[in-house]
Amino acid sequence: MQAVTSIMTSLGFKDKQTTAPSTAYHPLNPLDPTELKAAADAVDKYLRTQDDVKPFTRLWYKAVTLKEPPKSLLAPYLDSLASGAEVEKLSRQVDVLVGAKRGKEPATWYEIVLTLPRNGENTSSFDKCVVVPPHHHVACDGEEMNAAEEALLNNEEFKKLIAGLALPADATVVADGWVYGSDTTDIEPRYITFMCYLRFSDYQDSNHYAAPLPFNPTVNADTLELVDIAYAPIFGGDDTRTIEDLDEPFPWHQYRRHEYAHPIREADGLASRADLKPLQVIQPEGTSFKLEGRIMQWQKWTFHIGFNFREGIVINDVRYDGRSLFYRLSVSDMTVPYGDPRYPFHRKQAFDLGDCGAGYTANSLALGCDCLGQIAYLDFDYIAPDGKNATIKNAVCIHEQDEGLLWKHTNFRTNKPSVTRSRVLVIQQCLTVANYEYVFAFKFDQAAALHLETRATGIVSTHAIMPGETSPYGAIVNPGVYAPNHQHLFSVRIDPAIDGHKNTIVQEDVVPLPFDKANPPANNPYGVGFVVEKTPIKVAGWIDAAPEKNRVIKIINPNKSNPISGRPVGYKLVPTPSQMLLAHPDSIAYARAEFGDHHVWVSQHRDNELYAGGHYTNQSNGRAEGIKSFVARKDNVENEDCVLWHTFGLTHICRIEDFPVMPAEVHMISLKPSDFFEASPAIDVPSSTQKFNKSTPYQYQPAVTQQGNGQVEEAAKSNGLNAKQCCK
Repeated sequence: MQAVTSIMTSLGFKDKQTTAPSTAYHPLNPLDPTELKAAADAVDKYLRTQDDVKPFTRLWYKAVTLKEPPKSLLAPYLDSLASGAEVEKLSRQVDVLVGAKRGKEPATWYEIVLTLPRNGENTSSFDKCVVVPPHHHVACDGEEMNAAEEALLNNEEFKKLIAGLALPADATVVADGWVYGSDTTDIEPRYITFMCYLRFSDYQDSNHYAAPLPFNPTVNADTLELVDIAYAPIFGGDDTRTIEDLDEPFPWHQYRRHEYAHPIREADGLASRADLKPLQVIQPEGTSFKLEGRIMQWQKWTFHIGFNFREGIVINDVRYDGRSLFYRLSVSDMTVPYGDPRYPFHRKQAFDLGDCGAGYTANSLALGCDCLGQIAYLDFDYIAPDGKNATIKNAVCIHEQDEGLLWKHTNFRTNKPSVTRSRVLVIQQCLTVANYEYVFAFKFDQAAALHLETRATGIVSTHAIMPGETSPYGAIVNPGVYAPNHQHLFSVRIDPAIDGHKNTIVQEDVVPLPFDKANPPANNPYGVGFVVEKTPIKVAGWIDAAPEKNRVIKIINPNKSNPISGRPVGYKLVPTPSQMLLAHPDSIAYARAEFGDHHVWVSQHRDNELYAGGHYTNQSNGRAEGIKSFVARKDNVENEDCVLWHTFGLTHICRIEDFPVMPAEVHMISLKPSDFFEASPAIDVPSSTQKFNKSTPYQYQPAVTQQGNGQVEEAAKSNGLNAKQCCK
C-alpha cells in the first residue's frame, strides 16, 4: 500500500534521468518540500498549544496537500493569466489530515486547513480544525500496513496456527495487508485484514500469489492486536467447508512455483524470447512540447499538470488555441468489488484511490521501461506519516508517441494521396496497489480531442482451493489456486469550461423515424429516416449509456453558437457502455460504491466535491457522502457551472492466461469537439512524408518462398518503390 519503484528499478536497473525543475509560482502547483515542511511544523506546534487537544506521543500524518483555491477566485485568475494580464498571487492553502496518537489508543484524527505565510508574514494562519467523526475511517498507509504485518507475524496465536499446518520446510509465510471492507452499517474499529501466502524461493520477488493460505487474519489498525482469523472456503460452488473441516492436512504439495520476474525465470532456466529486435523511438531534434514548471504547451494545447496524494495526475485549465475547454480533469475514484459471496470473501471491495491514494502508490518510472522516446518527468513531494519530507522520483512521465494515421484521402482520379500521421502527447502514471497495477494516461491529440486511457495489469488476487475443485465464482489459474471474478469501476470527474463556465449537458440519441408509407417523405415513407433526439439535463441526476441508440453526452455552451452549423459550441463524451455494479441494491457493497450503478452523473459545481465515493471510503458503509449526496440536492444544472462524472471499467472474468501476471486490460474514453470549430482542427497538421519520417523498407531474407528468390527480390523492390510513390 506504500509508494513503490517500478519493477525494473527494484530489480537493479538504474538510469540517469532528470525531472523538470521547480519554477515560478502557480496557484495549482503541488506543494514543494519547503511548503510541505512548513505546514507540518505549523500543525505540530498548533496542536501542542490547543487546550482541547490532549497530550499525544506522536502525530501521524495521512495527507498534507494543496487546497485548491475556490473556483470563484481561481477561474478569473486563470483567464487573466491566459490573456497575458498581470495577476496578483493567490494565497496558498493546505489541507492536512493528521492523527494525534497516544500509545495504543485509537488516534484522534483532525481535518485542518491552514494558509501559508506570504508577503513578509512569519506564521501560518489556521482556518479550520475539526475532529473526524467516528463513522469515518481514515485510510491505512504503508507504515501502518508494515507495522500490522510485523505484529501479525509475531503474534503467538498466529504462530501457533502456522506451526500446526505442517507447511513445507522450505516455505516462508507472507502476509499482504488489505483494506477490510465492510458488511455492516454499525460503526466498527479501523481494521486491516490480510491475505496470506507461501513463498517457495529465496528470491524476495518470487510470486507468492501462486501459493495462497486458506485464512484471513484481521488486525486492529490502531492497537495492532489480532482481532480475528477467518477461515476461508476451500471447495467450489456454495460449499463453505474450510481447513478446519478436513480430516487430513491441506495438500500443500499441490502448489508449484509460477514466476513472472525475468531474473528469477532466467535463473530457473526459463529463457525469454530471443527473436525480438529493438524498436527505438528517436527524436533527433527533441520534443515538440514545452514544459515550463507544470504548464504544458504542445501544438495548440495548453494546460497545467497537477498531482496529489489521492487522485494522482490532475489536469487543469485546458485550452486549445487560446479557447477554454476544461477547468479540471481527474480520475476521481475507483472500486474493485469481488464476486464470491461466501464468508469472508464477501468483504473484498477495494477503493484503490480513496483507501490507498493514486499519489502515494505511484511508481518511480524508469527510462526505456515505462515510457519510450524523449521523456520529461515530474516528481511527487509529500509528507510521510512521521512528518518528514519524502519524494517519489519520476511519478509522472510525459512523452509523444505515434498513433497511426490521423487522416488520409486519395483522389481516385489522380491517384494522389494526402496523408497525415497522428501524434499524441501522453501524460502518464502507474500505481501499484498490493497485487494490482493501474496505468492512467491522459492523451492529447492533434484533432483537439482528449482521451483517458486506463490499463489494469499486475497479478490477480488468489485463494486456496482443493485439488480437482472448480468454482463458479472464478478460475483455477495454478494447481490449488483460485482467482475470483471481480469488477474494476473507475469514476472520471470532468469539470467543463466550454468557452466559459456556463454549460449544459445534453443527452443525444439517434432514433429511427416512424415508418409511414402513406404520407409525404417527411414522414419516412421509405423507412430509411433517422434523427437525433436531444434532451438537455436540467436537474442534477444520472444517465446510462445506450449503445443501441448511439447515445453520446454533449457538453455545450448554450450562449455561443457555431457560425457555420448554427449549433451551440460543444464537446462530446462517448460513454463506455461498461457493465455496471453487480452487487445488489440492498447490499453494503452497493451502498459503498456510490458511483457504480450509472454510467454518467451530472452535478452542480461545489468547491471540494471531488470524490465520487466520498472523502472517506475506508470501511465506508453508505455514509461516505459522495456523488449520490451531490445529486440529491437536485440543483439546476442547465446553463450552469456543472460537473460531469463518468463511470466505466471492466468486469474481470478471470482466465488462466491472467496468471502469473495479467496482460493489460485497456479501456479508453474520449472527449471530442462537436461544433466547436469551423472546420477540422486537424486540417493544418503537416503531411506525412518520407523526408520527415525516414522509414526504411523491410529487407526480405533470400531463399524462402515457393515463388523463388528472384520473385522475392522483385517483390522487395516493388515494396520500396510503392512506399516512395505514396509518400515523398
